[in-house]
Amino acid sequence: MMTVIEKQYMNAVISIDRQMKNKTPNWEQRRYEIAKDILSTMFYIPENHSLTVEADVDFAVEVADILIEKLKKGE
Repeated sequence: MMTVIEKQYMNAVISIDRQMKNKTPNWEQRRYEIAKDILSTMFYIPENHSLTVEADVDFAVEVADILIEKLKKGE
């Protein structure tokens, strides 16, 4: 039996695969997925938290934006 996280991951991979076949990445969807992964990882390591949840969210989105910018340069 698959866990919820495994199902979400599988759905994300399937979605990315479909987009790659179309050769048109959905950057907003990727931004969401990257930020979500970063944020969920931060909650597993208590030392990685900021003083507020908003600061953690802002950090995750900022990292996602930087990664996407680098990925777009590689196109």
